[in-house]
Amino acid sequence: MTRDEARARWAASGLTYEVLTTENIKGLRDRLSAALKPSGLIKGYRANPTPKLKVSAGRPWVQITCAAYYFSRREAVTFNPDGFVGFAGWADDRNVQPILTAFCSWVDDLTPSAAAAHST
Repeated sequence: MTRDEARARWAASGLTYEVLTTENIKGLRDRLSAALKPSGLIKGYRANPTPKLKVSAGRPWVQITCAAYYFSRREAVTFNPDGFVGFAGWADDRNVQPILTAFCSWVDDLTPSAAAAHST
């Protein structure tokens, strides 16, 4: 999966920044951590415990960072006030995969049509 495919999944979901509540962001952070640790890609790969949720120009701004044995605060997922969703800009196409997978799973679970499909 590519970063653009993950952004397309977000766009196609119909979700808006209104879903970026403290609870939902913690849920995304937990998924990221659950995906990063067992990936075996980088020793100590994990999501940092406290995501940032702020409001800028009336829109939420979210930053979830990750860490490993040789770094402590790099981008995992960001929701920027301008609408851009960023995914581990520092990572190569292999090391970003657990982040993209966790993000898309989170989006699918928050998407109303996906929730309706799961309840039938």
